[in-house]
Amino acid sequence: MIVGAAVCPGAPFLIPDVAEPLARESAALVTACLAAVRRLAGADRIVLIAAGRRSIVYPAGQVASQVAAPPVGRSDLVARGCRPVLAVGTIVGQALLARAFPDGVPVPVDVVETGGEAEADDAAARHGAQERDAVLVIADGAATHGDHAPGRRDDRAGPFDDALAAALAGGDPTALGRACADRDVAGALLAVVEPLRVLARLTQGDPPTATDLLFRGSPYGVGYVVASWHWAGR
Repeated sequence: MIVGAAVCPGAPFLIPDVAEPLARESAALVTACLAAVRRLAGADRIVLIAAGRRSIVYPAGQVASQVAAPPVGRSDLVARGCRPVLAVGTIVGQALLARAFPDGVPVPVDVVETGGEAEADDAAARHGAQERDAVLVIADGAATHGDHAPGRRDDRAGPFDDALAAALAGGDPTALGRACADRDVAGALLAVVEPLRVLARLTQGDPPTATDLLFRGSPYGVGYVVASWHWAGR
């Protein structure tokens, strides 16, 4: 069962030594991310969920530079002598965990990269489920806020991100799933919300007992939301 969840953006400047000026300008965002991630410490396992090209699981201990065994669903990797190329969101999530727990993450961390197929993504997220799981979800809102956004300005960005933020602030899995259900709109807005769809399905019918919206903004034309969900008594 899930005991906690943290939602953080996949902004590359959250990785140490990458775009440090942007990181300094976004100190409030960085602080919010680290606070949300630290709240996952009491679980038996952390599942890092990020958007990828296909549904895949990297069990605890497998990182880009050292793969001891093939990830679930990719048994051909070691046979071909290949190493997996992790998604940007996965790298950002790992960096946040390392920054939040400088002495080492206190529990195993499994990585799940989503591929956009609900059944496969949900099975990947539940793979190796523990008694008390926590999830770290890396996702972005619309990247079309204003003329200097990565994507072309789109006035749908505001309402789209409003719905995401409201669902996360209210701890409402149904509203969260509804807010990011339209893949065509999400794609047009360059929003990275597949991991949020997984969170919504994992918690459907089991909403958190406490929520905290730690950050909401679009400082570089991209919608960033940081949220923390908690299930008391577990």
